[in-house]
Amino acid sequence: MTVLVTGASRGIGRATAVRLAEAGHDVVVNYHTGEQAAEETVAAVEQRGRDAIAVAADVSDSTAVDGLVERAVGWGGLDAVVNNAGIVRPALLEETTDEDWAAVLETNLTGAFYVARAAAPHLRAAAGELVNVSSIGGTAGTVDASYAASKAGLHGLTRALARELGPDGVQVNAVAPGPVETSLNDAILEHLEATGFKGHENLDTHLPEYATTPETVADAVAYLVGADYVHGEVLNLNGGMQFR
Repeated sequence: MTVLVTGASRGIGRATAVRLAEAGHDVVVNYHTGEQAAEETVAAVEQRGRDAIAVAADVSDSTAVDGLVERAVGWGGLDAVVNNAGIVRPALLEETTDEDWAAVLETNLTGAFYVARAAAPHLRAAAGELVNVSSIGGTAGTVDASYAASKAGLHGLTRALARELGPDGVQVNAVAPGPVETSLNDAILEHLEATGFKGHENLDTHLPEYATTPETVADAVAYLVGADYVHGEVLNLNGGMQFR
């Protein structure tokens, strides 16, 4: 099976690409910037005995996304998609610029829509899987307005696509992690500390660990890619920060 993973040059995306390779899948490694890092992900996949290719595309550009999916299909087909690409521009409400608001929504939400739309015919043909990587921010309102809104929208998109694509055998789900040890989370924590905004800080886990690792999230994504009869779910992965 060939899986397209967006934003796979580092963090959760890279860990997911590696985990999928360990599960026996070939991987299309999408990246926006950071070609060398993307090639490192390709090498890590190949070390697990699977094939991989790095393809540059900005998911917020629908034309680029169409080209990305076309390249993936031409390379090895397309059986599953992991919408992982995401950014954060943390700011308080009054300090959030139009440009930053648009950039976050266009990457985190519109980008996932563009990828799903372009991939849909191929996923229908393969009766494949679509997994969106969301966040606890989508339900708890942590981080900031733009990020939380983008991830809440991703939850709605997941459920809508599950209803639409499910009759054709496409399973659609999402995973919603709490804090994850990545550079993106470092930026979030810096914002929370600098502004005193009680985002993650007013939530606590019910486990010894406060944050998890990209590899743990990757395990959850790989489960959803391979699971039968799991559909329309947002899998919370937050150590008990929020029970749903």
